[in-house]
Amino acid sequence: MLNAFVTLAMRTLTDTRAVAQELLDMRISRPVLWLALALAVVLNALIYNVSLVLSPPAGPLPMLFASPLIFAMLIGGGLVLSIFATTYAGRALGGKATLEGIMTLLVWLQFLRFAVQIVSFVLMPIMPGLVAVLVLSASLYGIWLLLQFVDVAHEFNSLFVAFGALMLSGLAIMIGLAIILSMLGIQNMGLIPNV
Repeated sequence: MLNAFVTLAMRTLTDTRAVAQELLDMRISRPVLWLALALAVVLNALIYNVSLVLSPPAGPLPMLFASPLIFAMLIGGGLVLSIFATTYAGRALGGKATLEGIMTLLVWLQFLRFAVQIVSFVLMPIMPGLVAVLVLSASLYGIWLLLQFVDVAHEFNSLFVAFGALMLSGLAIMIGLAIILSMLGIQNMGLIPNV
């Protein structure tokens, strides 16, 4: 199973569009996708919090980033918003993706993100400079992967239109996150100083 994961991850980097189509062709059911999403959120939040324990920041973190539960809720909420926003923003531009299709691809990207975090976690004590380059490179390449995935899922056959869909979904996500953060009482979590 681990070998299959690694093989698919490597193929995602080298043959992105083919892997995206293979993932879409699996037609994974929505209940399984929700479980996979929950697992991806838990794994990403777990590795983030373990890294905070083993390598604490110089100063105190706002509660939003110091609390594992709130951090996981933020990741999960952002991912769910991304799924819906990317699906419907793409459809507004003539795309054909289903919610399950976009969910499959974005959850897969979260598992890839987790893999990068694991590698960074292992390399941090011995090569911190390399880790910074790795994280930056992975973030930039992740944007490229997302662009390709959205293009394949919505059948745009145009990276320009896919980019437009991502911009439109980004706007929707920002509005959604603002609502979620205000519901969490972000002004009382240390991000906004008392005046």
